[in-house]
Amino acid sequence: MTWHVQCFTCAACKTPIRNRAFYMEEGQPYCERDYEKMFGTKCRGCDFKIDAGDRFLEALGFSWHDTCFVCAICQTNLEGKTFYSKKDKPLCKSHAFSHV
Repeated sequence: MTWHVQCFTCAACKTPIRNRAFYMEEGQPYCERDYEKMFGTKCRGCDFKIDAGDRFLEALGFSWHDTCFVCAICQTNLEGKTFYSKKDKPLCKSHAFSHV
């Protein structure tokens, strides 16, 4: 697509993009801040964004970096292992039945 400089604005906040980073979504440009706010995925464990190329997994209805999916009690990594859940927090087998 070709744009006039003054017309190349973020579809959400209408700020001119000029020489800043931007993302396209359904043919519309978005500034980095609005794109992350509207379309980005955050890790449930660390609350940082999950970037393209990051290893991540989906569990308990949330997205997690592979290194952030750990037992809420002992911090043992649970990727690919049997896990349990209490109050949307992942737990390893040894802590699943203790009083949390």
